[in-house]
Amino acid sequence: MAYLELKNVSYVYPNGYTAVEDVSMAFKEGEAVAIIGQNGAGKTTTVKLMNGLLRPSQGRVLVDGYDLADKSKEVRERRKQVGLVFQYPEYQLFEETIAKDIAFGPKNQGL
Repeated sequence: MAYLELKNVSYVYPNGYTAVEDVSMAFKEGEAVAIIGQNGAGKTTTVKLMNGLLRPSQGRVLVDGYDLADKSKEVRERRKQVGLVFQYPEYQLFEETIAKDIAFGPKNQGL
């Protein structure tokens, strides 16, 4: 059984740009995975979807069978099991300013 699974996942940014379209993939527990591709191919968006940092416009992201779109305590615990490391440490921030970066988490939780 897959530990992390994307089922027909798509993500469209608020400006209308489709970064990921109808992607399905599955990973076993403990498996190390590298995602490679050209700039703008949707790699970072896909990883953010896998970790629950973004919610898919369509489809489902499951960790250990739990849908990351759910807001239960069990789902929050599962999200902690998915780690990510970007190639360049200076790109760890999500936004272009410190203020927007600090606001990223609360904003995505509806606060």
